[in-house]
Amino acid sequence: MKTIKKIIHTLKQLKSLHKYSRDILHGTIQFTVVLYLFAGVIYLISPYTNNYLLSVRYYQGALEIAPVVFAGGVVSALLCDLILRKTKPKQKPGDDKDKKD
Repeated sequence: MKTIKKIIHTLKQLKSLHKYSRDILHGTIQFTVVLYLFAGVIYLISPYTNNYLLSVRYYQGALEIAPVVFAGGVVSALLCDLILRKTKPKQKPGDDKDKKD
């Protein structure tokens, strides 16, 4: 039960990420799912291909690279968030709230 609460808490914190970081995470998840789907399709059709061993290597390669792609995407999204939050956003021309008259 505590693990589920921690996961929900972590997912709520992802909403506070910078927009570009969320886009990186979204793309990373999509690419990881595509790799897993590719591995599944190759696994299913490998007995019917001309070179069975080559098909199994593609299957194993896709299964091995998918978690690496996901981890790399998470790390790059967090670094992007860290870098983009350090710089202050440019003020719009109409924003004079910080100026004292």
